[in-house]
Parts: sequence; C-alpha cells; structure tokens
Amino acid sequence: MKIKNESNRLAKEYIVTALIELMKVRDYHSISITEITRKAGVSRMAYYRNYTSKEDILNKYMEEVGISIHEKISGMNTREEILDYYRELFGQLGAYRDLGITAYRAHLGELILENINKNMAITFRPENDSAEARYRHLYLAGAFYNVFIEWLKNGRQESCEEMAEICCRLTCDGCHIKKGTNENE
Repeated sequence: MKIKNESNRLAKEYIVTALIELMKVRDYHSISITEITRKAGVSRMAYYRNYTSKEDILNKYMEEVGISIHEKISGMNTREEILDYYRELFGQLGAYRDLGITAYRAHLGELILENINKNMAITFRPENDSAEARYRHLYLAGAFYNVFIEWLKNGRQESCEEMAEICCRLTCDGCHIKKGTNENE
C-alpha cells in the first residue's frame, strides 16, 4: 500500500510539473491530455485515476499548496503573527511562481483567486455571523490576489520579506491591529 501511495504521489507530481512546463511554451487551451501524459511519462490511466481535466490538475495542486501554507499558520491576531503569515505566504508562493504566472497568463486568474478565497476563509475564519465577518476574508483575498499578481508580473522585484512587510502594513493599518496585542484600537 505504501509503494502504491508513493507511486500515485509521484505520478501526480509529474503530471503537475508537465502541465506547468507545457504552459510555459504553449497556449494552455491547446495542450492535450496526451501531451501532458507523454511529457510526464505516465499512462492515461494514471492521469484519469487522479484528475478529470486540466483545470482539475491546477485546482487540486493550488489547493494542496494553499492548505500546506495555511496549516503552518493559524489564529493570527497580532501584527507580528500577521507579518509571519505573510512571510510564509510570500516565501511559499514565491517558490511556486511559475505556476502563478503561467496560470495567470493562461487566463486562469479566476482559478487562482478561487483558491486564495478558500484559503483566506480557512486562515481568517469569521468570529461571528455578521456581514463584516463574512466578507473579511473575501476582501483580504481580493487585495492579496491583486498584489500577488502584480508582484509576479513585475518580475518579483521586491523580496518576499518586503512584500510581507507591505501586506502586513496594509492589513494591520486597515484593521487597526495593534503591535503585539490581540486587541483592536
């Protein structure tokens, strides 16, 4: 069972890598499943065991990346915790920059935003059922999406640390989060 799980994990990794590599040189919509499986070195059966479409490959991969990031950081309430959150977020997303920029250039920005929305909802869970609480993560996700895409489009000129500082200032100043406390001003 362990060998089968490892084999399946590797097949998924090869498929994702193949799709991203193909997207760098070809139009996303013209890439076929056959091309993906050939480049990945896996069978069509391995592909269909794990995915239903090209969008499914990207969606599941982005979901895994998002969950991995957000599992590391939860319950941030202080400025320092939020800065740590953004450091981790930009560090991880910077490592996956090829996926982000190729997906954006393939006009799949909505897929990226959808995954950011899901993960912001996990990270910034509503404390109550007010309209403001329900919309907070969507507001943060939309802002983060735009900042992230602009950062990628501009060739990541700012370091991950600089981007974390910028986003932390925008988030904390906008939410009136005090330095080192859980209280609002």
